[in-house]
Amino acid sequence: MNNSVIYPSPELLAPHDPPMLLVDEIVSWEEGEIVSKHVIDKNNLFYVAGHGVPAYVGFEIMAQSIAVQDGYSRHQNGDGPKIGFLLGCRKYTVERDWFLEGEELTVKAKALLSEGEMLSFDCLIQDIHGQKLAHGIINVFSPANPEAFIQQSGSE
Repeated sequence: MNNSVIYPSPELLAPHDPPMLLVDEIVSWEEGEIVSKHVIDKNNLFYVAGHGVPAYVGFEIMAQSIAVQDGYSRHQNGDGPKIGFLLGCRKYTVERDWFLEGEELTVKAKALLSEGEMLSFDCLIQDIHGQKLAHGIINVFSPANPEAFIQQSGSE
């Protein structure tokens, strides 16, 4: 992975806006793989005073890292972000119940499988010391034309 690149803000790459955007920056990127960061703070939509952010939110942080990975790929081709659909997660495990205030999370997502519009990613969340905090296999659906898919789904 190339660490010397200055990457655009995730706000330009993901179909989310703050406060729902849970990726702060891209650390490194290559086709099908991303390393990103998110710092837990009181501005996080899921923040609970005295605890931090529930570890189950890591599932969404992983999914958004995948969206940013795709968004950067599209950005390089002159395209904007595209919505995708989170289908689910297999084997999501956490090492503790909460991500703590001030904690910097490193999120790694690597494509495992791509069958047309269906994709699976192996995702890992670590603390700044490299300790595993959460892991899961994220499944997404990325239709070629999301708007047409939504309209078609709504008319059935």
